[in-house]
Amino acid sequence: MVSNEKSSVSSMVNALKLLNLFTMDEPEWILTDLADELNVGVSTVYRLTNTLMHEGFIVRDPLTKTFRLASSILELGHYVITSFDICDISPPILEKLVQDTGETVHLSILEGNKSIYLQMFECSNYVNVRTHVGKKHPAHCTSTGQVILAYQSEAEIDRVITQGLPLYSPKSATITDPMKFKERLALIKKQGYTYNRDEMNVGVSAIAAPVKSPSGKVEFAVSIAGPSSRINANNAPTLSKLVVKAAECLSKKLKGGAQ
Repeated sequence: MVSNEKSSVSSMVNALKLLNLFTMDEPEWILTDLADELNVGVSTVYRLTNTLMHEGFIVRDPLTKTFRLASSILELGHYVITSFDICDISPPILEKLVQDTGETVHLSILEGNKSIYLQMFECSNYVNVRTHVGKKHPAHCTSTGQVILAYQSEAEIDRVITQGLPLYSPKSATITDPMKFKERLALIKKQGYTYNRDEMNVGVSAIAAPVKSPSGKVEFAVSIAGPSSRINANNAPTLSKLVVKAAECLSKKLKGGAQ
């Protein structure tokens, strides 16, 4: 009985890992590549994919034999987003921030050591910063991740640091030193926002501010992101005030107050 339970748990873990392999950058996979990535046998992946197809989570192209996520995943994603009350009240505030700054706006949440985009409102001068709703990025190199982390407990910050602060890309300005990272978080908490330049993608800058719940806890963050030619040291002070204003407005809305 114990052996069967362990086998079931292992299969579930592998199935979840398999689903997490599908991303915007790699939306399609073949059987052997899935097996290599999961470090399991092809027969194991064959059983997993058959089960996931039967349950409607993935589909297989009959011509290319590649797997991709099924459209039913969209419904699950919709349920997740609508479960957050903030997503119902945020659109007018975030759309105004797009108009005021001329940049793409994100609403994010922290999950583990990842920053996840719950909402995204694009500007007319959109520059592809490779983001989308549901996209996960390492919290330590994103403006929203840093802002939310800055307001967490010392133990939570240490937990994230222990998991590593890797360089996001070869030329990025990611903060990889634990002490410097803690200094950045302390500064963010002191000034109430962060200005992130080239820390994730070279040529891309972002400014983020915390959204506080009625209890005062920071669970969400609002940010603007765009090319460093448009978000730079010269206009960061002005843009940061607009981002902070939007975040504070959203915080008041969560508390049931007036804008």
